Amino acid sequence: MNTVRRTEYLWRQILRHLWLFFDRKVVAGVDRSLVILGPYADLTSLRKPVIAIPNDIPYSIVADDAYKVPFNGTHLTVWNRLAPPAGDGWHTLPSESAPLWYVHNSGTHLPAWNLFGNLFGLLTFQEERQLTARDKHGRFTGVHSPRTQRALLEIPAFNEAVAAIAGACMGLRQSGRAAFSLDGLVKPPVIVLSHDCDILRGNDGWTQTVRAARIFLPMLNMRPPRLSNAWWILRNYLRPREYYFDNVPGMINLERQFGFTSTFYILNGTSGRFGARSRSTILPELMSAIPPEWPIGIHYNYDTFLNALRFTQQKQELANLSGHEPLLGRAHYLRFDAERSPAFLSAHGLRCDESAGFSDRIGYRCGIAGCFQPYDTAAESAVNLLELPLVIMEDTLQLQYGDKAVSVFEKMLLHLGQIGGALSLNVHPGVFHNPEIARMLGFYHRLLCTCRDCGARGMSTGALIDSIPPDLQNR
Repeated sequence: MNTVRRTEYLWRQILRHLWLFFDRKVVAGVDRSLVILGPYADLTSLRKPVIAIPNDIPYSIVADDAYKVPFNGTHLTVWNRLAPPAGDGWHTLPSESAPLWYVHNSGTHLPAWNLFGNLFGLLTFQEERQLTARDKHGRFTGVHSPRTQRALLEIPAFNEAVAAIAGACMGLRQSGRAAFSLDGLVKPPVIVLSHDCDILRGNDGWTQTVRAARIFLPMLNMRPPRLSNAWWILRNYLRPREYYFDNVPGMINLERQFGFTSTFYILNGTSGRFGARSRSTILPELMSAIPPEWPIGIHYNYDTFLNALRFTQQKQELANLSGHEPLLGRAHYLRFDAERSPAFLSAHGLRCDESAGFSDRIGYRCGIAGCFQPYDTAAESAVNLLELPLVIMEDTLQLQYGDKAVSVFEKMLLHLGQIGGALSLNVHPGVFHNPEIARMLGFYHRLLCTCRDCGARGMSTGALIDSIPPDLQNR
């Protein structure tokens, strides 16, 4: 294990995050003259006003001892608590029962939880590196995460830790002790919208087959057949693009009303049950409907997963259709391997990936609302790729929380408004406005109204990563 490289890697992710989500005063105020990372034994013997973060405490994926600390009008949730340092002169901030910092009389501030270990462990997918459970598609899902069992999956631990560091540095400069307020120093939250264009016609064989099966499935439980599905079979046979392809202009117009832009991920290549449901001949018309300044990315086909030949073929076909090499991407079915996918995608020319999310839960797979570089633990180096983890898929949010879905979404945005961050939201054209899925009617509009009311800034994936200064870009 190369602790020096890991320390420099994590520090770089922190600096990029500060630049994106905090006032320039914070960016200038958080530097290595105040923040020292090193071995626990060395840092506990320091006697000067600094933020001393141990980098040699092993990370436990069990996520024990979680508790909340009041901070900047919200709460930070920390876990893997550390014992107070030995010796005299140490006290706790803000309280002994819920400490964020252990503070020495000399001014040394030590985090009361395993800050470095937690963040590095989350950004490097330690849960799925240690656990072997996967679903039928080979995915590490939300139900497999120990954080789900402890209600921690929706905690943006990286964002909260960076906010705590920012408050501590600003407080040290002003009064000699960590501050718990960042009033006026946090930028409004960012909402990153995207759309996976995987079903563009409702009359493909697989979709119609599923509808037909659903007519008769209730009869297995002695219930009457669901004849409404026969109506949808006929309707989409006669008007295949209705509520699918035809939803795209509606989504664009709605987003424009709120001043937002979005990224469209296009699925092309191999067809089939898990592949593209529509032929590529429809894609030029789709791309012409998307405003030219809005980014178009590649939705990696199911069979391209870690398959260099198939991936290259799909990417080249999409480049030929669009006239541009796709630099942004997300995997169909969110097929993503924590150890191999980042390097694979980087080697194939991707600049940013949005695959690291969960299909069965909303939440922060890597503990971050924002972007970061994955880390290759074998090579001990950052991968030349930005990962923007998917936080919310529209149907998952609604199924998980039902009538409370919008209020949960609002709570997440408001929290990021106090600590800084970007929330990614994926909405499929076939779900946006489709009477066949009645529970979703008007749902996206309500979510966008919530974004507006929370003062969120709308940024596409491309716009967000383009705003990163050159010295903090991938390398």
